[in-house]
Amino acid sequence: MPGRKRLRIINGLEAVEKFLEEYRHSIYRYNSLIRDTGFYLKPLHVVSRNTSEGRRTYYYIGRYWWRVVYAGKSGKTSRVKWIYVGREKPPELAGYPDPPSHPIAGLRFSIDGRDVIIDKRVYEKYRWVFEGYKVVEE
Repeated sequence: MPGRKRLRIINGLEAVEKFLEEYRHSIYRYNSLIRDTGFYLKPLHVVSRNTSEGRRTYYYIGRYWWRVVYAGKSGKTSRVKWIYVGREKPPELAGYPDPPSHPIAGLRFSIDGRDVIIDKRVYEKYRWVFEGYKVVEE
């Protein structure tokens, strides 16, 4: 967007991956707990778009709920259909505990190689994630 300042965090993807790896195990445990409900929680949503600067991949970290529906077989392989439910815990899971909290939920950015490209306002909120990484204004 015009007027918005973007920052480049050199090799910043490494910092994000470290946080996601720590959180991934608790998400696996939670998804095992709710497996029989047909719901699944993903901690990361990835979107790729063509922009004036070329193809860019955007990452959104948070809680993204999906319903997994069996869609038959293709040969010996079972097929499933993923239906996006939203960012709030589905009411059907009211009897289940809340999912684990995520320390970097709300972080959104794109990447260029291993560099993180992030809006300056978002960076200010999550600067502690990138402690020790070189930051350059775009």
